[in-house]
Amino acid sequence: MKLYEEKLEGLDIEYTEIDIDTQFGRTRIIKTGNPKGKKVVLFHGYNAGAPVTLEAVKELRNIYCFYAIDTIGQATKSAETKMNIKDDSFAIWSDEVLEKLNINKGNIIGISYGAFIVQKLITYRPQRVKKCVFVVPSGIVNGNIWESMTKLTIPLIRFKITKKERHLKAFLNAFVPEGDKFMFKMLKLIMEGVKLDTRIPALLKRKHIKHFNKPVYIMSASNDIYFPSKKIAKKSKSLFNNLKEVYLLENSKHMPSKNTFGEIQFKIKEWIN
Repeated sequence: MKLYEEKLEGLDIEYTEIDIDTQFGRTRIIKTGNPKGKKVVLFHGYNAGAPVTLEAVKELRNIYCFYAIDTIGQATKSAETKMNIKDDSFAIWSDEVLEKLNINKGNIIGISYGAFIVQKLITYRPQRVKKCVFVVPSGIVNGNIWESMTKLTIPLIRFKITKKERHLKAFLNAFVPEGDKFMFKMLKLIMEGVKLDTRIPALLKRKHIKHFNKPVYIMSASNDIYFPSKKIAKKSKSLFNNLKEVYLLENSKHMPSKNTFGEIQFKIKEWIN
């Protein structure tokens, strides 16, 4: 939580913290930007939290009104409720949050694990979504098993056994930009002090979203070990009725580096406008 506050204050932006009570527990939202602008809702990646997510888009806050939602059941300022990933719990929770924020229809962005939450929402309450943006999305394809074993699973097991940082660095280097000291500190603490939810969400099926006809935009990363870009591009064409574009972040790992933020902002602005 200290690192959460450090990142939030380091953004150097004006913001409002909103707490909403839901049937699954309290949910924290960081609101920032132009109150008269189009409403844009952000669902962050696994254990990333709202401040990390806002960092990539904060230069657009003079145009849009951002609502960055802390995912419930993760290392955020929302409740620690363990959610059922097989039923509609995440859909009901996200829909309830948007309802209480008076967002009848919004531009929804789901990053990594957050894309899975948005997928749940569009199966359950499609009318809540005006435009749908997925960034390095989960829920569409899975990565290569052998590559995941050698670059992720084995280094992580070695770290858990030995507690040596070189194994943690080997694990993080597979998906975190080199030199990101903040993410290294945060992820190290998460690995050491958080009971991780290792359940893998089921992949999205066309039958669950064949009723969803709103525009869908996808941003993938060329070096994404979790969700390979070529597989995403191919699968998305058969999944979504109204797929507008699959954009590729070149030379990018699963977690985009700061030098791609301008590119990310440009595409989000283009898509939402």
